[in-house]
This record gives sequence, C-alpha cells and structure tokens, in this order.
Amino acid sequence: MQSHFSRECLGACSGVRDSELCARPHHTSSSLVIHLPLPGDARFGYAGRANGRVLRKEESVSHFLRALLALVLIGSSRATLAASPPEPLDVEHYVALVSKNHPASRIAASRVAAAEAERLSARLIPDPTFEVGFGRGKATGPESGAEKSERAYSIRQTLPWPSTFAAGVRAADRGAEILAAKGRRAIREIESEARQSFFRLLETRELLDLFRAAEVDARSLRDLVSRRVGVGEARESDRVKAEVEWLRQRLALVGAERDAEGAEKTVRALAAAPLPEPLTLAGVLPTPDLFVSVADFASRILESNPDLLEARAEAERDREILSTAKWSRVPDLELSLFRNREIDKNSNGFALGFRLPLWNANRGEIAKAEAQAFLAVAEAAKIEIALRIEFESRFRGLEVARARAALFREEILPASRESQRIARLLYEEGETSLLDLIDASRTLREAVREEIESRLELAAALVELGRLVGPEIVFAAEPGDRNPKP
Repeated sequence: MQSHFSRECLGACSGVRDSELCARPHHTSSSLVIHLPLPGDARFGYAGRANGRVLRKEESVSHFLRALLALVLIGSSRATLAASPPEPLDVEHYVALVSKNHPASRIAASRVAAAEAERLSARLIPDPTFEVGFGRGKATGPESGAEKSERAYSIRQTLPWPSTFAAGVRAADRGAEILAAKGRRAIREIESEARQSFFRLLETRELLDLFRAAEVDARSLRDLVSRRVGVGEARESDRVKAEVEWLRQRLALVGAERDAEGAEKTVRALAAAPLPEPLTLAGVLPTPDLFVSVADFASRILESNPDLLEARAEAERDREILSTAKWSRVPDLELSLFRNREIDKNSNGFALGFRLPLWNANRGEIAKAEAQAFLAVAEAAKIEIALRIEFESRFRGLEVARARAALFREEILPASRESQRIARLLYEEGETSLLDLIDASRTLREAVREEIESRLELAAALVELGRLVGPEIVFAAEPGDRNPKP
C-alpha cells in the first residue's frame, strides 16, 4: 500500500467522483487516497484492484479520527509509563534481591531440604524382608514314591531397640541443625557481600560528585586567572598553573567515573537479576551518629553466629552418636513369620532372634565415638573463644572508624572549607598568591575524600561485625540509638 498526501496528488484527485478510481500514473494497484471534493464532505477511501475488478471502501473521517486519537492516547500512555523514572534502590531492598536470586540462597534451601530428609529418614524403621523358596524332593524310606515340590515363605522384620532408635533420632536432628547452620552461614556471607558492594557503589558515586564539583571549581579558577592575566593583574605563569590544575582534576574525574562504573557492574552482577537503567540509589553511607552496645552484641554472638551454632550442633550430634553406639550393645530384635509346605507336612510359625553381645559388644565403635565426641566439644569451645576474640577486635575497629568519621565531619571538614573560602576571597582581592588558593582547594578536596572514605570504613566495620552477630541486628540500629533494636 502507498499513501499519497502530497499537495499535487490532492489537487489532482479533487475532481474524481466517489464512484471512480483515480487514474493518475503515480497510483498503484493499492493506494490510500483522501478526496476533498467539497468542504464538510470529506471521505477516507481505500482503492485497489483484485482479479481485474476495482475494490473501494469508504469510511467517515470522524471514525478515522476517533481511531487515530485512541492510538495516540495509547501510545502516549505507554510512553509516559516507559519514561517514568524507576524507584530508587536502597540497601535493604538490594540485599533482599540478592538473597532471593543468588545461587547461595538455593544452596541454603537445598541444605534445609536435606536436613528435613535426614530427620525423616531417622524416624523410619527398616523395611521387612520377604523370602520365597522352591525345591523338589522325595521322601526317604521304602515308600518314597515320586519326586514332589516343596515351597517355603517367610517375612522377617528387624525391630530396633527403643533407646537405640531414640538416640539415632536425636543424632539426626543435630545433623539437620548442622546443615541449617551451614545454610544460614552461606546466606549471611552473601548478604554481607551485597551490603559491602552497595556501600562501595555509594562511596564511588559520592566521590564522583566530589570530583565533578572539583573539576567545575578548577575550571572557574582557570577562567578567573585568565581574565586577570588579560587585564594585567596576574602573570602568565599563573594561568599555566591554573590550566595544569584543571587538567589534573579532569584526569581525577575520569578515574572516578571508571571506579563508579566498575562498582555498579559489581552490584548488577551480584544481584543475579536485571536492575533498573539508570540505577538510582537511595540512602547514604553510615554516619558516626550510630552507637552500638558491646554488651548486647557479645550476648548475641553466642546465639546467632552460624559457625558457633554448627560447632555446637556437631558436638551434640557426636554425643548422640556415642549414645547410639552404647545402646547398640543391646541387640535389635528380629521377628520372622514363616510357612513351609514340605513333602510330608505343612508347618506355620514364627521365630524371634537377636545378636549376643559376647565377643565384640560394639567396643570399637564406642571407643571411636567417645574420641570424636571429645574432639567436637573441644572444637566448639575453641570456636567460641576465637569468636569472642574476633568480636572484640571487630568492635574496637568499629569504634576507631566511628571516631575517625566523627573527627572529619565535626572538625577537619569545617576547618578545610573555611580555609578554602578565605583563600579564594583573598586571591580575588589580590592579597594572596594562586598557589595558596590551589593548596587550600586541594586540602579541602582531600578532606572531603577522606571523610567519604572514613564513612566507607565505618560501613565495612559494621558489615564485618554483622558477619559475627547478624546483619539484621547490627543494621537495625537507627542513628542516635544507644543500643541496637532486637
């Protein structure tokens, strides 16, 4: 189909009646034609040829305009929805997204399923054994006769000793707790990595804003010096120094942009799911207003650390395995029901059997289980001591990072800003040199950069502390709270 809306076509076709087909050369076998013979009598026509016949269909232009308006409205609504900015992503939603989509969460779910399967299997008694025997023979003696067939049927069931069975169930429960602790540890590790990556992206973007502002400031300083050189108030060497300083800030800005791109790629890769484009972040790096209580966290570490929970569960499981080995000296019972069809008789009955603990009495397994239980208890105590020491170290590191961030925010930054403001004012008045202004600007930029890095160190200290006591406890505290929320 070809559409003709040119002025020439409309003028040439205006004299064609409704029942005729325009025969101008530019019309093909299928043409979209708008005829305007009279004002107020507009028609929308479709003309074509099929099998040598002229096909024509006309609709009122009002119907066409309604349809066109509906299409425009639908397109504009879709464009509005597509153009609407995505919701900013905060750290908690990002951590939840990573925890949901990362393979570590599926590994943890598989461990939970394995733990439930272990619990179930420990509560099931052994399956019975069914036996069938066939044979042929003949009776002995003078009246033996011909050979005849014999059949034997039996079903045998092992009945575990109740105390042994109960100890095995408890050991399986402790084994399930070990698998669950391993799953929680995997989730905690990936959540900590997600928080660290998110905080790293926040830091790179803050640094990017800093270097952008520094580049703008260096450019304005270069322009100011150039104007002063032009009127003879500054030397040409000052203009060269200002130009070099601006180029240095341009180079630093390029490096900051690359760092921000790399941090964003890490965040997107760790999410294991598509993130909005562009990626807008909500929230800021932690501030030194956050106070935490060492007493509360010291008690939490004994309750929630997955390494310690796993070690304690292993110690409990080995104790139950030792109990199972000791109770195994009491033999399990074997109950059999049988039916025999012999040549000279048929018989039914049952049999009860058990193992006599005379020579072995499971002494080897008991000795091995005792050694393993002693080792597991010692290992759990070792891990507890190591966690206490690591907690004290992490908490001291957190306090140092908090004090450093507070020092930059409350003292160093205000002094650096004031120094830079005075230096610029004095330079504009001609009372100081350009080197003094450049030095003050560099000092301010370094102070801002180190303040941002100090807050990243504070965030990293909180993440590392969260690995020990749980991020849901550490990051539940609001700025200004003395103690974390339970």
